[in-house]
Amino acid sequence: MSSKLQLTTLAVLVSAALPAQAALYKVVEVAPGVSGNEVYGTAIQPSGSDASCFDSGASSATCEGYKLAGETRNRPDGFSYREEVPFAMDNSFGYIEDDYDGFEDYCFYQLGYATCEYWASDRWSSWYNETYSSNTPNSLAFIEGSAEKPSGAINTVINSLDPSGQPVGNFSTSSKRNEAFSAVTNSTLTSKAQSRAWASDGTYTVGSTSSKSGIGGERYYYSSAPAIWSASGFVSIPRAGGYEVDGDYYAQGSMRDFYIDSAGGKTYGVGYNNYSDQHMNATIFIGNSATPTSATWSSALIYNAQVDISGDNINSNSVATNINKNLVVVGQAKRSGGFPQNGAASNRLFIVPDASASSINASFFYGGIFFDGAGGEMGGINNFNEIVGRIDSENHREYDGKQRRQRAFIYPYGMTPKTDSSEETAITARRAIFKNKAWLLDDLTNGGSESSNNNQYRIYDASDINDAGVISATAVKCSGGYDSTSHNAYCGDGNKDETVVAVKLVPIAGSDAAAIQPRSYDSTATERQGAGLGFGALTILGLFGFMRKRIK
Repeated sequence: MSSKLQLTTLAVLVSAALPAQAALYKVVEVAPGVSGNEVYGTAIQPSGSDASCFDSGASSATCEGYKLAGETRNRPDGFSYREEVPFAMDNSFGYIEDDYDGFEDYCFYQLGYATCEYWASDRWSSWYNETYSSNTPNSLAFIEGSAEKPSGAINTVINSLDPSGQPVGNFSTSSKRNEAFSAVTNSTLTSKAQSRAWASDGTYTVGSTSSKSGIGGERYYYSSAPAIWSASGFVSIPRAGGYEVDGDYYAQGSMRDFYIDSAGGKTYGVGYNNYSDQHMNATIFIGNSATPTSATWSSALIYNAQVDISGDNINSNSVATNINKNLVVVGQAKRSGGFPQNGAASNRLFIVPDASASSINASFFYGGIFFDGAGGEMGGINNFNEIVGRIDSENHREYDGKQRRQRAFIYPYGMTPKTDSSEETAITARRAIFKNKAWLLDDLTNGGSESSNNNQYRIYDASDINDAGVISATAVKCSGGYDSTSHNAYCGDGNKDETVVAVKLVPIAGSDAAAIQPRSYDSTATERQGAGLGFGALTILGLFGFMRKRIK
């Protein structure tokens, strides 16, 4: 009997002996309602004051009813439809101006892969199509089966959903590379050459605005600035470096999330700003009023994640992506290609426990599933301090090698300095469900009555999480189920098609730590040959990362 069959048989026997409600999450696939070869989950509807979906009396209808926002792709982005500048770091526009050679140079100098010709060709062909060939849409956005396409839109992305479930994002038109859309509109915003929206509470929205359209003759050499607006007010946050243009470099900035501290009379925003030498650094924006559009704003650089550390450009740039009501900030810093760590110029994930602290310092994730130099993508954080995203699940050398596979994770961080003591019991109880540590989400979808359904999916990316515990995600699917429940199982012995699908991970009511059944690894080598895989399903197993990836 093969070792693979032994593992599969053992998994079945163990599953049969466990309670029917084993596993922490049910995987719910979401129909997009728009066309596209691959489907990606990008955001989940906020749950407000609703009860936790882990509670024994939680309503499955309510928990499965939180809407997921997503997008489709027929090809990879040339460069991200979300970012202010190419590769989220090219604020001289030098890489992108050099066409194919620039794409290959970026990969060679900033990623270091041995496969840069393939990497560059894949993205250059998409960029060429968008720039010189046609306006055929590639990114179609949706919310639970309903298309979200603003008038005149070509490519549309959704970065988040507001408390009413309304989309927040940006879209391209024939005259603008990016235009913000959300339920909050403002005449000053719409007059800007470009704009992007990242988060909204229904009254205020944050994002960025740019000085040129990014289309036609204004394709290159524009600058951007962080912004926050309401229906009646608009504020552009000052550049920390003070210069819009410095030689060949153009200042950039963006606000990605915010929290209004009414009791403290302040507003905290997070994102990145422009500093000396035009470095794009992770930043906490502090407004001195709980009315953001009336506030005076300052920028606090997040140390340890900045570009220049002790005179060397250790990072390409960095960004703070999310903040919650406990003033916990999370983000990511892309290691420079000139300073790889543990064999990779990776996109490292960090946390700042208190945005109001006198000294703001990033601590990079380390320990357990987060090995030294692991790269990933930050997804989000809820008010229980539960963090989701994706992380390297392999630790081989990437520099002069191949890309590492990545998988989605959840990290129950626990108590932080600004966590209200009245919520300590609830946060401690939620953290105990995960045995007080981070997990690959595939380990939390295994076993029990949902095992057969869940075994059709391997969770690649977790993009958002609400306070009820529901997660928006992207999975690789083997219809009917993988050959075993292991992490590296085949799909039809390697001969069946796999697809990329948007999914919600819905907590199973009453589940606790006793339900966790980590997936095993088949001892037989399972290197996939690519049979039946499109570009997305094949490369997503490595590091496709079109989402909010900071490949700088």
